[in-house]
Amino acid sequence: MFEDKLSNLIPVTWIKQYHFCPRIIYYLGVLGCNEKLTESMIEGKEFHLTEEGRAKRRKTVAGRRREDVKALWSRLAVASTKIGLYGIIDEVSETNNGLIIVESKFMKAPKKPYLSHIYQAAAYAMLAEEALGKIARKIAIKYIRDNKTFEIPLTEDLKKHVLWTVSRIKSIINNEKIPRGNFKMCKNCGFTKICLGV
Repeated sequence: MFEDKLSNLIPVTWIKQYHFCPRIIYYLGVLGCNEKLTESMIEGKEFHLTEEGRAKRRKTVAGRRREDVKALWSRLAVASTKIGLYGIIDEVSETNNGLIIVESKFMKAPKKPYLSHIYQAAAYAMLAEEALGKIARKIAIKYIRDNKTFEIPLTEDLKKHVLWTVSRIKSIINNEKIPRGNFKMCKNCGFTKICLGV
C-alpha cells in the first residue's frame, strides 16, 4: 500500500541533492542514473541499520540530556501527495513542546549545518506533522563522527523553501532540461564522471 502512494512523489533525499547541485536531479529524475556509492556512503548505510536499535531505547532527544521523550519513532516511513514527497525519517521524538525530527549524518560536523541537510530535515518534519497529526517545533541534525548535534527551529520560511525546492525539482524533471551545476562540489560528487562529459 505504501509503495502505491509513491509513484508520483519525489524522495526527500532529492531535496538534499538539489541543494548540493541541481544537476544531480537531472541525472536521477530524467536519465534514471544512480550515483556511484562511495566508501563513506556504504558506511553510512550500515550505521543507519545499527542506529535503529539504539534509537528505540533512547529516553532523550538524539541521545542528549536536554529534553525527555514521550514517544519515539525510528525509521518512520512517510509519504504525502499534498507535499509531493516520501521518505524514511531517521528519528522522530515527541516532547512536551512538540515533535523534534532528528536527521543523522555519518560524517564529520561542519562549523554550522549544511543548508542541504537543514532543508532535508525540514521536509521530513513537514511529512511527520502530516503523518502523526502533531506539530513539529524543531529539527536536529546529528553529525555522527563528531557526535555533534545542531538544533534548528522549524519556521514557516523553512517550510516555504522546501515547497519551493519541490517545485524546482519537478520543473527539472518535467522540462527534461539540464540545469546549471554547482561545480564547486564536483570533488565530492558520485556523478562527476557523467557530468564532466556533458
